[in-house]
Amino acid sequence: TWPSVTVIMPMFNEEKHVEWTLKSVYELDYPKNKLKVICVNDGSTDSTFKILKRLQSKFGYTIINKKNGGKHTALNAALKQTDSEFFACLDVDCYVESNALKNMIEEFDSKNVASVMPIMKVHNPENILQKVQWLEYTMNIFYKFIMGKLDCIHVTPGPFSIYRTSIVNDLGGFRKGHMTEDLEMALRLQDNHYILKQSLNG
Repeated sequence: TWPSVTVIMPMFNEEKHVEWTLKSVYELDYPKNKLKVICVNDGSTDSTFKILKRLQSKFGYTIINKKNGGKHTALNAALKQTDSEFFACLDVDCYVESNALKNMIEEFDSKNVASVMPIMKVHNPENILQKVQWLEYTMNIFYKFIMGKLDCIHVTPGPFSIYRTSIVNDLGGFRKGHMTEDLEMALRLQDNHYILKQSLNG
């Protein structure tokens, strides 16, 4: 049986991306009764909140609307409403492939696995800079896979890293970490001797 998962989507001024990203989440190949989505509007000054309200009846997610406090506060606000065994953090300028969640959840093969990182690729690279970045990201997948085997992954990136909820709650949630909460969380998980894994299928 598949475990329960909450996808947390913190956002600030993401009117251009939010619908596209939400659509990819709801196209995930995962039991719908085991999947929950929480969108956190972190004080956006554009039309993000209006778009969220308009799309809520279509998709059925939970909305948290709060004053701007930074991504770590948005994640923590959603965590307070999360009772799923696992949760994923999804930056709203990204999208997920339909098979990503199942493939990544299978990596949680022991209670000591705290987080699993996704494969990140540049979507449809067109110019030379984007193609160089695509190559960099592709090489980084295998680099981080090796780092996982050596137990030295140092960042859990925002584009769909998945966490074991109980472990993150036990550590007190996310911290500011000089605007790099994903780096701070990874280092704190490492410091507490938890396992971080890089997926090659997610």
